[in-house]
Amino acid sequence: MSQATLLLIEDDDSLREVMAFNLEDAGYRVDAVSRGRLGLAKYDAAVHDVVITDIRMPDIDGLAVLETLRGRDPRSVVVIMTAFGGADRALEAMRRGAFHYVEKPVNMATLLTILEKAVELRHATTRLERQASQAPQRHELIASSQRMSQLMRTVDKVAQTDATVLIRGESGTGKELVARAIHERSERAAKPFVALSCAAIPGDLLESTLFGHERGAFTGAVKSSQGKFVAANGGTLFLDEVGEMPLELQAKLLRALQEGEIEPVGGDPVEVDVRILAATHRDLDAEVQAGRFREDLFWRLNVVPIQLPPLRERPEDIPVLVRFFLRKHGRGAAISVSREVDEALLSYDWPGNVRELENVVQRMIALREGDQLGLPDLPEPHRPSVNSAPHSTSSGLPFELPEEGLDLRDLERRVIVATLEKHHGNQSAAARYLKIPRHVLMYRLEKYGIQTQ
Repeated sequence: MSQATLLLIEDDDSLREVMAFNLEDAGYRVDAVSRGRLGLAKYDAAVHDVVITDIRMPDIDGLAVLETLRGRDPRSVVVIMTAFGGADRALEAMRRGAFHYVEKPVNMATLLTILEKAVELRHATTRLERQASQAPQRHELIASSQRMSQLMRTVDKVAQTDATVLIRGESGTGKELVARAIHERSERAAKPFVALSCAAIPGDLLESTLFGHERGAFTGAVKSSQGKFVAANGGTLFLDEVGEMPLELQAKLLRALQEGEIEPVGGDPVEVDVRILAATHRDLDAEVQAGRFREDLFWRLNVVPIQLPPLRERPEDIPVLVRFFLRKHGRGAAISVSREVDEALLSYDWPGNVRELENVVQRMIALREGDQLGLPDLPEPHRPSVNSAPHSTSSGLPFELPEEGLDLRDLERRVIVATLEKHHGNQSAAARYLKIPRHVLMYRLEKYGIQTQ
């Protein structure tokens, strides 16, 4: 556990003591105070990595704490605690720049997962602002969803080995970022990381690009070239879009994997010590069946498979990524997003995945009128349709309130069940439809005893 320091602001003495004990037991240093103003006085940007604050307190509330901290230190990372039923205020806090929120009673496992990502964000932002170190920057995987947390645990495990990894996922999901994260956490971190897109090099040049060539080996070879394998010797070679590699070249790659030896064009065999990480957006199983990809090479590459989910299947990561990109590209400005922008981003399908989301955030920052981003700041294709709003009654609700009253908890349960049925039990799709993080939906499922397939 990284020795991060937390500032805990909670007015309930017993809860504050229990939380401080559990957080210290998890490896954090904790400064705990009982009032919002005491927290503001205690906060030190050079000391505290993350602030955890209750939203309701006797003197000033958590929103005031958040706004004061963000004004004083735009890099501050704040996690909000809210009582059951306070999700609206917590979401408002996220729109104003909070990193995340947890509901009371606090589930420590959930909080620790959020804190791990919050500390990563704080450290990543600090490194981005320094921009002075010549050492390679550690690539962080910014996410809060359960699927990405599991993926990151796999990354940490596989980094400690020399196993070949095949990273699969749609374009823009961050396959090269995962490859770099594996390299930087491995024993090869001090050695080169060399990336090559097999789709970007014409087939007749790919062999010499990979394995090198001797002078005069072919027309135009006016001087020798060492190739990517030799350039990566001792380190890691990342082969992006490996599914685009011509069949005849796949045999040479297979030999390099099996024998640890390459043969430059027109030259003699050369021994190399290189770890291979490969990535593709194609279904390589289908490519093997169609005869377009060698089965023996597939099994050599697919020792440890990592599947990167598209952004539409992990919408709970969108608010976290948006705030990371705001800090990354905002040049220190305390930029926040409106509720309408959050909802629009959550409802969009993101065919370009994380790459498209970062592009949208950069564009909004560059063209913004103020430091709170609203719907007019969204590019046209990402704005909600005028006709997408549900029909509402005179009360402003999509249904009439019954005269005899209603059971709010029963209504919430029925809405969740109906949403799950509408999306065939897909919890990520249901959470996206309800515009809540997936972990909040999971909490509701457990609370109401709702079983899913």
